[in-house]
Parts: sequence; structure tokens; C-alpha cells
Amino acid sequence: MNCRRTIGFLFLIWLALWGCSGVHAPSNAVWTAKPEFREVDNQLFNVKIEIKKGEYPYYAFFLLTLTNKSNDDMIVDWNASRYLFNGRPDGVLVFEGIDPETIKTAMVPSETVAPGAVFSREIMPMRLIAWSPIREKTSDSKSITPGMLPAGENGIRLAVQHGNRQMTIPLSIHISREGSP
Repeated sequence: MNCRRTIGFLFLIWLALWGCSGVHAPSNAVWTAKPEFREVDNQLFNVKIEIKKGEYPYYAFFLLTLTNKSNDDMIVDWNASRYLFNGRPDGVLVFEGIDPETIKTAMVPSETVAPGAVFSREIMPMRLIAWSPIREKTSDSKSITPGMLPAGENGIRLAVQHGNRQMTIPLSIHISREGSP
């Protein structure tokens, strides 16, 4: 009986050690982005995304900046905008203050950018975030926590309306991970 317990105990130790030897934490790696930002600039607008780490050791979100250079409103359609991974749409984009129910029902309000105005927002892929439970929401805490953007081509496809014209603007940045597997 003692032999079985010893074998069982040794098996549990081996299992724990084997589990710890797998993928290392993202902080054990060096993350690089090339280029660090992308932009599209024309007579109507300037759209720029920068990849950011914030307080994390890995890239976690994009800083989107849209400058309306036209004489008409530009409307950002969050329901049609998408996160891109390796050139393919991979889910919706979210940001601080967004209501999870509006995402579920595809009723996220559009953002209007007036002529000459500059609009800026931190955005991230919904599939990579963690929502804070309602009981933890306070005025000084975030309701969403961004996750790690994976190595590869990461970007956005921004859907914008200008007058009667619908435009999609793809922008992406390559993320590399060096070091620990």
C-alpha cells in the first residue's frame, strides 16, 4: 500500500514539473514589433495604429488615431471593424467602457469624427480580453483587461463611412517573440 502511495506521489510531482516546463510566461520573452506603427494618409483622413504594451511585458492593444481632414463627418463603424490576424478577420474590436451586451447584439454605437477633429482610442481584440466581474467594477478600475497579442501579423480593418461612401482601412504590424518558447 505504501508503494502505491509513493508511486502516486512521485507521479504527481513529475506531472507538476512537466506542466511547469512547457510554455514559459510571456515576460520571459522579448517582444518586438515592426514597424511600431502603420498609417494611411490621404486628402480625407489620416489613420494610424500604434502597437502598445501598456503595463504588460507583451503587446496588448492598439492605439488608433483618426484625423478627419475633410469637410464632412467621418463615422467609425465598430460593428463592421475587425481584428486581423495573419491577414484574416479574427473577431471584433473592443475598448474600455464598451457594454458587453452591445457587442453580443452587434449594436455598438458608431463614433462620429467631426471635420478637422482628431479621434483616438485604445482598442483590442475581444477574443483576447478578460472582462472584470460586475462586483469588481468601480470608478477607478478597468472593466476589461487586454490579453497578449500573438506573434505574427496583427492589425485592424477599420470600417469608416464618409458621406455615402463606405471604406475599410486595413493596417497591420508584425509582432515577433524572441527567447523562451
